[in-house]
Amino acid sequence: MESTWSRPIPVSRAAWLRIGDSVFGVVQGSASALRRLWQSWQASRQHAAQLRALRELSPGVLRDIGVAPEWVNEAQRWHEQHSVARHNFLRGL
Repeated sequence: MESTWSRPIPVSRAAWLRIGDSVFGVVQGSASALRRLWQSWQASRQHAAQLRALRELSPGVLRDIGVAPEWVNEAQRWHEQHSVARHNFLRGL
């Protein structure tokens, strides 16, 4: 027997809810990508600062703490460059 009060059962959500979910997903994905980009940038800046601090140590200290020879050579080169620049500046005064 068929009832006159029967209504179709909705099998999917309303369109505005689906659009809202899509917008939320896009915003959440964008925020996640920005967060990863920010963290990557911070990590690279921290790594660069650590390398700069390591390079600014004297080659003797680097040898004492057992740093790889290429870092000792890099520190030696950096110190020589700064020494030459300082000497040229003072000579120009």
